[in-house]
Amino acid sequence: MKRIVLVVLLASWSFIAFSQIEFGVKAGLSSMDLVSDGIQFQQGDRLFDLKFNSSNYGHHFGVYSRFRILMVYVEPALMLNSNKVTYALDEYSGTQAISRFVNETYNNLDIPVMLGLKAGIIRLYAGPVAHLHISSKSDLVDIDGYEQKFKSATYGYQAGFGFDIWKLRFDVAYEGNLNKFGDHISIAGQDFAFNDSAARILGTVSYKF
Repeated sequence: MKRIVLVVLLASWSFIAFSQIEFGVKAGLSSMDLVSDGIQFQQGDRLFDLKFNSSNYGHHFGVYSRFRILMVYVEPALMLNSNKVTYALDEYSGTQAISRFVNETYNNLDIPVMLGLKAGIIRLYAGPVAHLHISSKSDLVDIDGYEQKFKSATYGYQAGFGFDIWKLRFDVAYEGNLNKFGDHISIAGQDFAFNDSAARILGTVSYKF
């Protein structure tokens, strides 16, 4: 195991030593989509149905570096990411039904590490991304017994394409997640999650120093 780690470290150092290196800043917008049946839970004689309704455009910004040898490059980044979603919450009690919309906002530190190919100004890339939870705000706190149990880190993947013009880099990427959406929701000690993971489309503009 130590030999494998040593080989990986030596390979990484060699790649960096003989590569072209650039640093820069990036910012952009994202759109999230989710197809799910929602979450149902009961409190006494009241039945609740929580469904994903829509998401506002999220925004992200941060710094990146790129290490390139010939057509191959590795690009790690540190990105602050904020997303806001709207749920439709239906409450049923006897013959009465009350419907309202509630919001949740999430702030994460995203760490994508992309492996790419560059030919001319065109790039193709893919790689893993880690989401580190920073903070959140939710209207669901009005529900009795509601708690947020965010994991310290969740993981996903990105794949996309881009092109470089002068010092500008333009990217469009698809992001999938390995965790089910809403798995932070806990009500009266019972954990819930939607039956699917969320996906995002990200548009990003970067500037090379």
